[in-house]
Order: sequence, then C-alpha cells, then structure tokens
Amino acid sequence: MNNLEILFQIIGGIAILLYGIHLSGVSLQKMLGFRLEEILKKTNENPVKGLAIGTGITSLIQSSGTTMIMLIGFISAGLLTLKGAIPVMLGANIGSTITIQLASFKLGLYALPILTTGVFIHIFSVRKIYKNFGEALIGFSFLFLGMNFIFTGTQSLSLNESAVALISVIGSSASLSIFIAATLAVALRSSSAVSVFIVALGVSQIIDLKAAIFLIFGVNLGSSLKIIYLTLTGRGFFGRIAFLSLLFNLFGIFVLLLFFQHFHYLISATSGDIGRQIANAHTLYNIIAALIFIPFIPFILKLMDKYVPIKEFKNKELFYLNRKLLYTPSVALNQVNRAVVEMGKISYEMLEDSKAILFEGKTELFKKVEENEDKIDEMTGKISEYTTQISQQNLTKKDAMRLYSSMHILTDTEHLCDHILTVAELLIDLRNDKIEFSEKAVRELTAIFGKLKIMQNLVIKSLDEDNLHLAYEIIKHENKVDEIVKKAHNNHIERIDKGMCPLENAKYFSELLNNLERIGDHYDNIAYAVVDRFRYK
Repeated sequence: MNNLEILFQIIGGIAILLYGIHLSGVSLQKMLGFRLEEILKKTNENPVKGLAIGTGITSLIQSSGTTMIMLIGFISAGLLTLKGAIPVMLGANIGSTITIQLASFKLGLYALPILTTGVFIHIFSVRKIYKNFGEALIGFSFLFLGMNFIFTGTQSLSLNESAVALISVIGSSASLSIFIAATLAVALRSSSAVSVFIVALGVSQIIDLKAAIFLIFGVNLGSSLKIIYLTLTGRGFFGRIAFLSLLFNLFGIFVLLLFFQHFHYLISATSGDIGRQIANAHTLYNIIAALIFIPFIPFILKLMDKYVPIKEFKNKELFYLNRKLLYTPSVALNQVNRAVVEMGKISYEMLEDSKAILFEGKTELFKKVEENEDKIDEMTGKISEYTTQISQQNLTKKDAMRLYSSMHILTDTEHLCDHILTVAELLIDLRNDKIEFSEKAVRELTAIFGKLKIMQNLVIKSLDEDNLHLAYEIIKHENKVDEIVKKAHNNHIERIDKGMCPLENAKYFSELLNNLERIGDHYDNIAYAVVDRFRYK
C-alpha cells in the first residue's frame, strides 16, 4: 500500500467515524427527547449525581459538546445553576471517552452485522422510536467501520520508517505532543476521533504508552480550546463555561504531569494491552481530574465572580437557537422564548423612539425605528424556521402548547412592530407637513402611549418569567386602552363637528389612533397566548 492510499484510508476512516458518532448521537437524542431535560433537572441536587448524569448522558449521545449546549440552554432558562452545571460538565468529559473505550476492544468485526440489523429495524419499523433505534445502530456500525479503516491504515503506516521516525520525535516531547493533539482535536472538532487514532498508533506500535499519554493530555486540552473557539465565534457558549473547561484541563494536565511516573505506573497496571491502556489513560485522566477539581468548585465560582464577566460572549444574533437542542424540544423552546423576549425589547425601543418623534421632535430616530423593524423581520424568519424544526420532533402536550403559544406570540410581535413603524411614518409626515395637534389631542395621545408602554413592559416580563398573573394584567390594561381610544375618537369627531380640527389634522389623528389601538390588540393577543401555556402546567 503506497503512502497516498494509507493517507486516504486513515482520513476516510476518521470521516466515517465522525459521521457514525453524529448519526448515533442524534438518533439517541431523538429517542430520549424530553427525558434528557427531566434527567438534567436533577443535577442541582448534589455534585456526585451531576457527575454521574453528565457521564451517562454523554456516553449515550457520544458528544460532550451537545451535553454542554444543553447545559447552556438550561442555565440561560434558569432551570440549572452554574454550580449545578459544573459536575455535569466534568461528567461529560468522562462520558466522552466511551468511543476510545470501544476502539480499544477492537469491535470493528461487528460493524456489518450491526449495520444489517440497524437497516432492517429502520426500514421495517412503523413507530418513530424504533426507526430512531435502527438509525442509532447504523451510526454505531459506521463508527466501528471507521475504526477498522483507521486501524488498518495505521498498521500500514507502521511500515513507513520516515513516518514512524517523525511521530517518535513528536511523542518524545510532552509539550509538542500536547500541542499537536490539541490542534488536531480543534481542527476535527472531535476529541473522540483523535483519541481513536492515538489508540490505533499504539496498537500498531508506532508510539509507546508514555507518548500516548502526552497525546491524550493534548486531546483533552483541545476539547477546551474548541469550546473557547465556539464562545468567541458566538456559537452559544457562556464565557464562564469556556473558562471552567480550560481551567479544568490545565489543572488536570498540571497535576498529572507533576505525578506523571505514578500515573504512568497506574495505567500500565490496568491492562497488558496497549490499546486498553491508552483508553484507560483517557478515562482515568478525566475521573482523577474531576474528583480533585470538585472540592474546589465554591472557590472557583468566587474567582469567576471577580475575574470573569457574567455576560455571554456573542457576536451573532440568535446564536442560542442551536440545532443540537432540537432533539430536546423543551430546551429548544426555552431558547425560542428567549428570542421572543429579545424581540419584545426591540419593539419597546421602537415604541419609545416613536414617542420621542411625536413629543420631542426627534425625527432622526425614524431611521433607528426602520432598522429595528428590519431586524424584527429577520429575527421572525429565523425563529419561525427554528419553531418549524421543533414541530417535527416528538412533543409532549405541554411542549406542543408552548410551541403553539410561541408561534402566535412571534406573529403578533412582528405585526405590532409593523404598526409601530406605521405610527413613526405618520409622525414624520406630520412633522414634514408642519401639522400640530390641539393640547387636548396631545394629552390623549400621551395617555395612550403611556398605557402601551406599561403593556409592553408587562409583555416582556410575563414572557421572561412565564408569569400568568402578569398576562392577566396586560388584558386589563388593553381594556383601558380601548376605553381611552374610544373616548379620543369621540372627542375627535366632536372637534371636527365644531370646526376646531382641520381635515388634514383629522386624517393623521384618526390613523394614529387606529394604529395605536392595533398595537394594544396585539399585546392583548400575546397575553392570551401566555395564558394558553398554562393549560398543561
């Protein structure tokens, strides 16, 4: 086998393995669905349980990144504290070593039987849960098939003296090994794939156990650097989680390098097979580091309060609407609600800017109102697409009602922003035509804007807190808005009849009242949509 064939076999094997991890993980997430939320909610109880839950979930879905994203969703929704999330994060690191453990047992022989079984179950099953199980088996078969190619490729690579010499040079240096493995883990966005490759190198006798341990340290560091990369590119990770992950792995590497001889001896004693030893090194690294790290959590949280900002690192709108959350619909719906609250805050700005155009003559704010309305339209499109994807999942009655509610709130928010823009346009035309309303008309508009401001604040708060009481308050205020608008209309007609209001002024005033009333109606609709959420609470 020539060098190019060896390269293609290893790279192709890694690609198949990565797809297998993805397919099996996604399928198992679909099967577990809302159960993942119920499991993760228990992590606030104690660190040991959190560690076990993080390990178990990540072992199943084979992605510590997905577990981390779910944790972020829970933290941002207020369902989980950062203190409760840390042990789960540490457990996720342990659970992510399941792939390397499977690789060390050389299960590639079973790839085709598992593939056959998976295909039959997926094709002939009617129920979704069985189809997903079949798909998960297909994913596992690809995982094992990828391992086969990687092991075969590295076995051929062991005959290439130049390649072996180069890898030996890398393996002889702890810092170079850590750097190379960390870089590969970040580049492939998978510590599991790099870990399997390291096992294959060991089994092919290209590297010894010492070099393999250094490379495993690098793989773990790379998983933290991947999280930092996701944080800086606005992919949905909190700065604090990135800081914790990096601190954990730097801490673990430092401690185990300090006691390297003892760690090396411990790993050597776990098995006589180097593949098993490398897999055990990866697992024991994360277990030992986690057990040492957990007692320091209170101190680390205090350290973060002082040096790490609470705000999220983000440079991308709606970055938290992550596709990986779709298979846990309740978490995805929390993120949709977060997006709708964000839209509510933008609509509040639009309302306040329109008010400033009317009462303070700040016509320059019209451009900002237009920009915000464009932003609302763009957000509506993205959120609508995300809610459509959620609707295709297996939903509980409670989640289905929340989705229905969120879709209505989204539509009403977009429509009320359209009316706010229309109000701003009328006010600009009014200024351009140099039309001024009577003192009484201005007082009536002031009262309406005041009520709408109260309603908008209540909308944001009721959505943010999922508060039924505040939703009913909005409904009460909408009735008052209708009363004020009706009275203003009657007064307006009276002024026209008495010849106190020019027809040009009357046109503008009537249009303003109609649009302001429609804004109040949409707030009312949002309130009823919030009430609907409590039908299955």
